[in-house]
Amino acid sequence: MRKIILFIALSFLFTNFFGQITTSINPTIAQMQALLQGNGVVVSGLSITCPAGAYATFNNGAAALGGSLNSGILLTTGAASNVAGPPSGFASTSSGAGGSALGNTLSGGTTYDGCYMTFLMTPSCATLSISYVFASEEYPEFATGTINDVFGFVLSGPNPAGGSYNQTNIATLPGTTTPVSIQNVNNGSSNTGPCTNCAYYVDSPPGLIYDAKTTVLTASAAVTPCQTYTMTIGVWDDSDGVYDSGVFLDVNGLSCANQPAIIATVNPTTTCGPQTVTLTANGGFPIGTYTWSAPASGGLASTSGSVVTANPTSATTYTVQYSDLNTCPGFPVTQTVAIIFTAPPALPVSQSPAGSICSGQSVTLTANGGSGTYSWSPGTSLSTTTNSLTVSSPTVTTTYTVTKTVGACVSNSVITVTVSPPSSITITPSLSTICAGQSQALSASGTGPFTWTASTGTNPASAANVTVTPSSTTTYTVLSGTGTCTATA
Repeated sequence: MRKIILFIALSFLFTNFFGQITTSINPTIAQMQALLQGNGVVVSGLSITCPAGAYATFNNGAAALGGSLNSGILLTTGAASNVAGPPSGFASTSSGAGGSALGNTLSGGTTYDGCYMTFLMTPSCATLSISYVFASEEYPEFATGTINDVFGFVLSGPNPAGGSYNQTNIATLPGTTTPVSIQNVNNGSSNTGPCTNCAYYVDSPPGLIYDAKTTVLTASAAVTPCQTYTMTIGVWDDSDGVYDSGVFLDVNGLSCANQPAIIATVNPTTTCGPQTVTLTANGGFPIGTYTWSAPASGGLASTSGSVVTANPTSATTYTVQYSDLNTCPGFPVTQTVAIIFTAPPALPVSQSPAGSICSGQSVTLTANGGSGTYSWSPGTSLSTTTNSLTVSSPTVTTTYTVTKTVGACVSNSVITVTVSPPSSITITPSLSTICAGQSQALSASGTGPFTWTASTGTNPASAANVTVTPSSTTTYTVLSGTGTCTATA
C-alpha cells in the first residue's frame, strides 16, 4: 500500500495541456506488427496482452524522448493517452489487471497491470537490435528501493554462441549483462546521488509526464540468420497497480543491426539507342556477393559483381541482390535502378532566305536542336561544320546532312540548297544590215522571260521573237531570266 495515498491525493490535480507527443490508443494487431517489424526482420503471430488504453502508437516524440526516437509503439502500466505533459504531472492509473509469470520473474515479486506483446520473428542477419526509452513515475523517490516497476525484451531461440536463449532479457546496459531498471539507472532517491549509471538517466524530461526516463538505448543480441525466435516485450507494475511506467519502442525498430544498405546506380541514366551502360552497387562488405537481374531488354553482360555492364534495348529496371555470411538466401538485401530509353529527338533544319539561289549567292542554314555537338557534311561551301548555324555558298545544288549528338542520342536531318543554272542567251538576226523602212526579225534563245531594249526608238515587245523597224542604226539588247540569275545579249 506504499503508493495508494499519494495516488488518491494527486490523481485529480493534473490535466495534460502539453501536446508534444501524440498517441493513438489500442491500435490493431496488424498496425502493431507493421510498426514493430524493421529492416531484415519478419515478424509474425503477434499477440497483445494489455488492458484497454494501455498501449498505443505515438508520434512527435523527439523532443521528449530524444532526437532519434520520434515515433513508434508505446506500452504502459497505465493510460497511454496521458504520457504527454510536464514531469510535474502525475501518471498513476490502475486498470486492476494482473501481471504475468514472466513479469514476476523479471521483478522477483508480484506484478500487476502487465502490458506485453509476444511474437515470432525471423532475422536475415546475425545481429538483432531495437532502440527504446524506458520512463517511470517511480523516479526518483523509489530509485533506491527494492520494489520497482520492470520491463524487458525477452528472447528465446538458438544462440549462435551455443545452446539457446531461454527467456533472456536483452534490455541491458551497453556492454554489460546488467538489466536496465530503475535501481540500475538513477541519480539517487532525490536526484542528489549517488549516481548509478546516470549517464543513461534523464530527470524531468520536458513534454513527458513521467518524472524521469532513460536516454535512447539499444537492445541487441547475436542471432542465427533465417532461424525463428520468440520474443516478448512488455512492462509491469511491481507489488501494486499505481505509479505508472512506460516503454517507447522506435518505429520499425526491431531490425538487423549492421544490415548493409545497398545503393544501385546506372551511368548514363538515359540512352537513345544501342549503348553500353555501367551498373554499380555500393554498400555491403568485401565478403558479400552481388547478383544482378533484368528482363531480356536489359542486355546484362554479367550477372555478378558490384560493377557490371549492360546494353539495354529499351527502358529497363535492374535489380541487385546482396548477401553475405550474415544474411539469409531467403531475405537478400535488394535494390533497383532504372535506365530510361528514349527516341532520338527531332532535329528541324531551315534555310534563310527560302527558295533557290544563283551561283555565287549564300543562304543561312539553322539546325534547331538545342545544346549538343553538331556536324555538317559535306563541308565544302560551308562557313563552319561544327555549329548549329552555318552559311552555305554552293555553286551547284547541294544536299547537306546535319548530325546532333548528346551522349548516346544521335539525331539527323537533311536539307537541299537549290542553285539555279546560269542563263544562256543568243540573238539570231536574219540580216545584219537593212535599209531605212525595212523590218528585221530578231530571235532570242535561252532562259526566259525576255525583255528587249533599243538604243533609239521604241523598245520591242517582251517575247522571244520580235520584229523591229528602226529608222536609224540601232543597238538592241535582250535580258533573259529573273532576279539575279540573268544573262544579256
